[in-house]
Amino acid sequence: MKQFISIKEKRIAAIVLFVVLVGIGLNQLWHEKEYAQLGKNMASLYQDRLMPSGYLFEISDHLYQKKILHMNEAVAAEQLNAQLQKHDVAITQLISAYEKTYLTKDEQQHWKALLASLAAYKTAEENWRSSSDSPAHEPILEKHFQQAQAALGNLNDVQAKEGSVLQSNSKAIISHTVVQSYLQIAMLVVIAVIAAILLLARDNPFFPTEKKALLN
Repeated sequence: MKQFISIKEKRIAAIVLFVVLVGIGLNQLWHEKEYAQLGKNMASLYQDRLMPSGYLFEISDHLYQKKILHMNEAVAAEQLNAQLQKHDVAITQLISAYEKTYLTKDEQQHWKALLASLAAYKTAEENWRSSSDSPAHEPILEKHFQQAQAALGNLNDVQAKEGSVLQSNSKAIISHTVVQSYLQIAMLVVIAVIAAILLLARDNPFFPTEKKALLN
């Protein structure tokens, strides 16, 4: 009784199949790793870039609302203090929320600058409120207000830059995933070809004599 294929050919086929299967397994592991990174990028884009941008916008808005109150001479002192305090509490909450997000090294520097400018602005505001000559303190108040706005602008620039990096990385991962999918399909085709050869082969592993006779 003839062997379906020789022992040597069986070994070669087994080695090729093993290599292909290992390749498929490694490709799948890499595929899953890239998808996990893609999910992480998407989460970071929302939690560490989109949300902080909203926090920065709200901080800026509260500062402008405070500036409007400073300019409104019709507001009574007691009411003014209550409204300013309300904005201060909101800013403090936004600062706390922002600091829970991931900050890059560059972002940390701009964040420290913002906190310093906000602290200086708060001190200038207290001096303005307690002084009998409020107009004399307005230039200092305006100076620290502009510094805070500049720091907010720098942080927004960082958000845009880091968001762009995450977007580029995500696009690269998607491109790699497409290539990996094609590679996996190619490996499956190789397995199918080897399986077909094993099924058809006898003396000649690529086209058996018996099979030729049947075809004729």
